[in-house]
Amino acid sequence: MLKNKTKFIVLLLAFLLVISTFSFATDTAVTTSAEGSVTSTLPGDNAKVEATPTSEDETPTTQTPEIYNGDLYVFDNDIEMDQLVDGNVFLFGNNINVTGKVNGSLYVFGNTVTFGEDSYVVQSIYAMANELTLNGSANDLYAFAKKVDMSYDSFMIRDLRVAAETFNFNGGVGRDAFVEANNFNFVTSEDKGAIVYGNLTYSSSNELSLSTDFVQGDINYKKEVVKEESVTDMIIDKVISFCNALLYVLVIFFLCLWLAPKFLAKTASYITPKGCASSFGIGILAFIALGFVGLALLFTVVGLPVGFALLGVLSLLFSIATAITCIAITSKLKEKFAYSKNYLTYLTLVGVVIVVWALKLVPYAGFIISVLVNMIGLGIVVRYLLTRNAVEKTEKKEATETKKVEEPKKTKKADTSKTVKSEKTEKPKKETTAKKETKKKE
Repeated sequence: MLKNKTKFIVLLLAFLLVISTFSFATDTAVTTSAEGSVTSTLPGDNAKVEATPTSEDETPTTQTPEIYNGDLYVFDNDIEMDQLVDGNVFLFGNNINVTGKVNGSLYVFGNTVTFGEDSYVVQSIYAMANELTLNGSANDLYAFAKKVDMSYDSFMIRDLRVAAETFNFNGGVGRDAFVEANNFNFVTSEDKGAIVYGNLTYSSSNELSLSTDFVQGDINYKKEVVKEESVTDMIIDKVISFCNALLYVLVIFFLCLWLAPKFLAKTASYITPKGCASSFGIGILAFIALGFVGLALLFTVVGLPVGFALLGVLSLLFSIATAITCIAITSKLKEKFAYSKNYLTYLTLVGVVIVVWALKLVPYAGFIISVLVNMIGLGIVVRYLLTRNAVEKTEKKEATETKKVEEPKKTKKADTSKTVKSEKTEKPKKETTAKKETKKKE
C-alpha cells in the first residue's frame, strides 16, 4: 500500500513539473493592423502571436511587434529580454539586459542587470543583483544590490525602495523614495538632476543637503552607525550562540528519543567512512532535487501549494541536519565504548556539539565543515526514510526465522523430558515385579 502511495506522489510531482513549463494565461490573442482593424484572431504556439503577413499585391504596412501572452520564465547565463509580454516576467541568469515592455511585474535575479531606455514595466520591478543599472521606467522599484545606478532617463511613477552599498541616483520618483545605502550619491545638477516629488527617507553614512528643487516633500535622514564590538561583547555573543546550538540539539535528541527511538538506534550505523560518503551524496541530491522541484512548482498556478510544501520540508530538514549529525556521532561513540549510563550519553552529546560548533568558527574551513555536517545529517534522514520499510521487513523475517529455529528445540526438550519421566516410572514398576517374584519363590 505504501509503495503505491509513493508511486502516486512521484507521478503527481512529475506531472506538476511538466505542466509548470506552460503558461496558464489566455492562449488566444488578437492582432490588429496599423489602421486598428482586427486582422486575425489565432491561438498562438505557446501563447505567442505574430502579425499577419501581407501579400505581394497589398500595400506593405508596418508589422505589429510580437506579443507574448502569459507569464514568461527565462533561465540562462546571458539573457536578452526584448519582447512585449502581457503578463509577469521571471528572469534568472548572470548577465541580463532588459529592453522590452512588460504589462505586469518583472522579477529579476542576476549578477549584472541592465534596463534599457526603451524598457517599461507597467507594475513593479523586483530586482536582486550585484550591479543594477536602470535607464527605463516602471510603476514601483524594489531593489537589493551591491551597486545601483539610476540614470536621468529612468523614472519610477510611484515609489522607490533601494537597499545597496552604493546608490548613484539621477532619476525621478513620482511619490516617495526609501533608500538604505552606505554611499548615497544624489545628483543635484541644474540641467539634469535627480528629483523626488514626494518624501525622501534615507539612511547613509553622510547627510545630504537637498533643496526643494530636488525633493518636494519631507526629508528624513537616519545616520548609519557602525558599532565596534568589544571583546566582552564578542565573548557574550559566542556563548549565546553556543547555548542556542546546544539547546537546539538537545531538543531534537529528546524528540527523537520520544517519537522515533528506532531512528535513534539506527543512526550509529550511518557513521562509517562509507556511510558518511553515501549520506553526504544523498544529502546533496535531496537538497538539489527538493529545491529545484519546489522552485519550479512555485511558478505554476496548480503546483503553488505543493511547491511551498516541498520548500518547507526542505527548510525543516536542513534546520535539523546539524543536530542529526551530532546525535549520530554520539550514538556511534556510545556503541564503541559500550557505556549504558544516561549521563555519559548526555556528556558525550555536549562534547560533540562543542567540537562541531568550534569547527564551524574556523575561518574559510568553517564553511566547508558546515556544508559537510549539514549534508551528512540531511542524507541520514533521507536514507532512513527511504530504507525504513526494507529494514522493518528484514527484521520481521529474522524474527520469524528465529522462531522457527527455536520451536524444534522446544519440542526436543519436551520429548527428552517425557522419556526421562517414563524411565523414572518404569524403574519402580520393575522393582515391584521383582519383589513379587521373590515372595512367590519363598
